[in-house]
Amino acid sequence: MLNSAYLTNRQLEIWDLNRRGESRAEIGQRFNFTRQAVYDALKVSLGKVENALRHTAEASSIEIISVDPTNGILLGVMPLDSSKVIITFSRKHGVQTWHFEEPDCGKCKYTKRCAERLLDEADERGIEIGVDQKSIPPSKLAHLIFSKLIPELRT
Repeated sequence: MLNSAYLTNRQLEIWDLNRRGESRAEIGQRFNFTRQAVYDALKVSLGKVENALRHTAEASSIEIISVDPTNGILLGVMPLDSSKVIITFSRKHGVQTWHFEEPDCGKCKYTKRCAERLLDEADERGIEIGVDQKSIPPSKLAHLIFSKLIPELRT
């Protein structure tokens, strides 16, 4: 997976535990590390996640609005039409790019894959998705999920 191209397995696990709210002491106990060792590992991991998000934005010519490496989320806009783009970093899927504006998901051959990955994003981030919401189009699912994660998207 692309996530291992950026972080080692241990760095990825430490980053993910931190993202899920475990304290440095709890993470240290899990790996038999000192809090300082966890702090150092997190500093490296967060830097790598931020670099992955920024690199993806730069490679796609996305202007960055905000970056949150702790949660693995970048909010940006496409210069051509100012449409919002979200880049995520997750344990399961690595780096993903989401076009937040209302695309016509019915015309895309990746609709099912996008929906599955969005549900994985919600699960990894502790966002409850109701049974009735799991079948909505990916564009609406993205709005539901990312508006809970990115303050600038709450309207």
